[in-house]
Amino acid sequence: MSYRVELAVLSEQKQFCRFGLTLHNLSDKDLTDWRLQFIVDRFIQPDSFTHGDIKQVGSFCTLSPDIDSLPANQHYYCEFSINTAPLRFYTDGLKDALLISNNGAEQHPVTLTPIVLASPYREHSQLPEVEANSLALIPKPNRIEQFEGHFKLTASSQITLQASLAEKAATWLQLELHHLYDFTAQTIGQSDIIYRNNPTLDEGEYQLTIGASGIRLEAGSRSGFVHATASLIQLIQSDDENNLTAPYVKIVDQPRFKYRGMMLDCARHFHSVDMVKRLINQLAYYKFNTFHWHLTDDEGWRLEIKAFPELTAIGGYRGTGHAIEPQYSHLAATYGGYYSQDEIKEVIAYAQDRGINVIPEIDIPGHCRAAIKSLPELLCEPEDKSQYRSIQHYNDNVLSPALPGTYHFLDKVLEEVAELFPSDWVHIGADEVPDGVWLESPACQALMKKEGYQSTKELQGHLLRYAEKKLRSLGKRMVGWEEAQHGNKVSKDTIIYSWLSEEAALNCAKQGFDVILQPGQSTYLDMTQDYAPEEPGVDWAAVIPLESAYRYEPLAEVPDADPIRKRILGIQCALWSEIITHQSRMDYMVFPRLTAMAEACWTEKSERDWEDYLSRLKSHLDLLDRQQIEYRQPWK
Repeated sequence: MSYRVELAVLSEQKQFCRFGLTLHNLSDKDLTDWRLQFIVDRFIQPDSFTHGDIKQVGSFCTLSPDIDSLPANQHYYCEFSINTAPLRFYTDGLKDALLISNNGAEQHPVTLTPIVLASPYREHSQLPEVEANSLALIPKPNRIEQFEGHFKLTASSQITLQASLAEKAATWLQLELHHLYDFTAQTIGQSDIIYRNNPTLDEGEYQLTIGASGIRLEAGSRSGFVHATASLIQLIQSDDENNLTAPYVKIVDQPRFKYRGMMLDCARHFHSVDMVKRLINQLAYYKFNTFHWHLTDDEGWRLEIKAFPELTAIGGYRGTGHAIEPQYSHLAATYGGYYSQDEIKEVIAYAQDRGINVIPEIDIPGHCRAAIKSLPELLCEPEDKSQYRSIQHYNDNVLSPALPGTYHFLDKVLEEVAELFPSDWVHIGADEVPDGVWLESPACQALMKKEGYQSTKELQGHLLRYAEKKLRSLGKRMVGWEEAQHGNKVSKDTIIYSWLSEEAALNCAKQGFDVILQPGQSTYLDMTQDYAPEEPGVDWAAVIPLESAYRYEPLAEVPDADPIRKRILGIQCALWSEIITHQSRMDYMVFPRLTAMAEACWTEKSERDWEDYLSRLKSHLDLLDRQQIEYRQPWK
């Protein structure tokens, strides 16, 4: 440990914090011509910096000190301010640091000590002690009867298909039984597990009967058979001798909401195909039917577009010397990755086998820095002198609605996306376009004058209306975050995903938009799960303990008979990946809260009960262990 950085909160107010940063040279050599690079996700006020200068692009900061050398066994100290709410968690501190010395010729790793917080949270959430429920089903079925007895699966047990719609579900059952219990159902033998067509059951609805004569799964749709299979997998138990049994039950079940989704951000950090498929398989366990794949953002473009190979060759990677600077992690090395179109097809097929629709997201017109850095000759207007700073601290991340290149780019990208993804919906983002954008752009000002626009928000609407029409011509329906309706240019055919609040969702629904609920205060899995400072995550929207996740009741203040509820298509949870750098961190942030949110999506309000859920979860943890999911221990 030759170099160490310490960061301490010196003072804090409601929207202001003062910090002190100390760099210790613990080596036996003087540091000459040096600078310190570090990652922090808040914006440092440049004029607040002491004893040097700071340059920041996104989360990537370069500190240039006001001294030429730092002698051995000495330290350097500076202070700076951030206009932010008080910091409560250790993950609010520096994410990575690297020393550059000798005119850039040498790099030195730096040890980071945990941030010294001025006022960490002192409270902790606690779960009540409950008895484990032998029926560890999550989400809870809307109608279930249990009877005395268990059915035993044996070496001669056979899966019999009496419905072609059940073929994928039956294959999935075989795969999971083999993976979880090393059990293989026979192709010939006794028909213990029967998949039977029942055309009276609606989309997603199923019946599962387990009795002395065997196991019967009934549905009238592919998704219904998958949901029945998910319930069966959860009911199967293994004894010490690896004998498999399932309790005698009768389940008649259907989803509360038509749309039940999860979004995964693969732009901020790249998640391998195996990680993505692993999560999709877990979603199928809990009867989710939609995987929203966030594939592009400021920090990375993850989708192969054959018309523009630069998007992944340049925009898929970041690091020192790259067009995209390091962000969030990995200062000392190139970081990145992308999905080939063949890999995308592989993931889509995998999801379809599990009853899950994959919706791609191509984020425009903001959050486009990776695309702009990849295709500057197409997407940059050199004369644009607009001054703005996005919420992630960029001043060069918004597409111009006035450049022909923007529309050429959109045409080619959306054409390939529409061909690649079978989904009827394509998500175009539309969020967080900062104030100040396009104000000093000659081309944008000329477009505003030509169209008679009074606000730059109308320019955003202009571009999104074009994207909507393009997608419609490709047989797709446009969906976007609630800012998609800014400028009042898109049609009510666009579906709004509401992330700011439920109030924002209701406002969109009252305007006539169909809405997916994804309020950050209740559904964001990157939020910390408790108030202890060592909990990983962020808290800008809320701290979301397991109980808060479970008790999310969509539109709780809106009467059940209010017709506005017909505009609410469903619920989605989300995992933004600024701090999700590896599989174990993903597991920890997702589980067990995903199981709680699954119940909000599926189970009728009258059937939901917090302590009943906990009793089922207590038994259900064994199934998570079998899948080697590194979840947060609920009763830790």
